[in-house]
Parts: sequence; structure tokens; C-alpha cells
Amino acid sequence: MYKLAWIVVPALLLAGCSKKQEQPAAKPTYLHNIMKNEVDPRADEVWAVGNAHMDKDAGLNGKSMSDADWAKLASTAEHLKEGAHDLATLPDPITVVPPGGKIAYQDDPGGDKPQAVQHNIDQDPQGVRDLANALAENMDELIAAANKHDAVAAGKLLNGLDGMCEDCHVKYWYPSQKALIDSINKSEGGG
Repeated sequence: MYKLAWIVVPALLLAGCSKKQEQPAAKPTYLHNIMKNEVDPRADEVWAVGNAHMDKDAGLNGKSMSDADWAKLASTAEHLKEGAHDLATLPDPITVVPPGGKIAYQDDPGGDKPQAVQHNIDQDPQGVRDLANALAENMDELIAAANKHDAVAAGKLLNGLDGMCEDCHVKYWYPSQKALIDSINKSEGGG
């Protein structure tokens, strides 16, 4: 019996040690998927918290924010930061969509095709990573402001979020619309 134990026990231990470790879920590898499924909806969640508490001067009304609202702002900013990190760490080369894939608005008048967006990204992939990292840093600052219940700082960061998104979109996603956007901004006194 003891001889059998000397064989069976080590064999069982080896079998247990050689068990395959569960692999982490594969990260999305296409830029459009991350934008569509992570960054865009998460940015909307951040804006939803801010918009619900916007004052008449487009700042954040901290007096109307409960502890739960501040926690939600920090949480949504954390989720957006994770999406920005996923963008910044896409494998090289950054690929917009799989072959034959579509992007949002490509068939709309003035919409850019995936090949055009891919070309823009191929011209400056580090710029994509830099903008994604800047977004993640902005969300770190928003998280800190939310944790401190600092409405002034949080309001400025929320107001700057749209411009951060637009900077990337105009350069990479719809540069054909840059002249139109510039003329609108100029007519509204913004540029």
C-alpha cells in the first residue's frame, strides 16, 4: 500500500501542477472595435454624469452632485481610461478593421472609408497612441477631481473631453470634414 502511495501521490501532484492555466480574454485588436465598443459608449457615460449637473455657464454644479454622483463620475472616468489604454496599447501595426470591415458613417455623404482612415493612421501611429494616452491622463485627473469633489477641476476636464475626441477624429477619422468643422468653429467664434 505504501509503495502504491509513493507512485500515486506524486503522479497526482504532477497532474495538478501541469493543469493548463486559464488564459486571459483576448484583447480586441482592431481600433474601430475599441472605439465603438469601449471608448465611445464610455465617453457617453462620463458626459451623462456631467451633463446632468451642468450649470448655466456650462460648468459642473458641484452643489447638485451627491456622493453617489461623484462616485459614478470617478467610475465612468475609470472605464473610459481603460478604453483609452486599450487604444494606446494596440499591437503594431494598428489596424482599423479586419479586411472587408466597415466603420461608422462610411456610407454617409462626407464619410471616410476604412482605407482612408487606415492610411491616416499608418502615417502617424504614434500620434494615435499619444492621443489615447492623453485621454487616459485626462481621465486620471478627472478621477482625482471626482474623488476630491472638486467641481471646478472636474468641469474643466469634462468640457475639454469633447475637444480631445475631436482632435483625434478630425486627424484620423474624418479629415475630409476638417475644413467644414473649421468654418463652423470660425463662424461661432471658436477658431
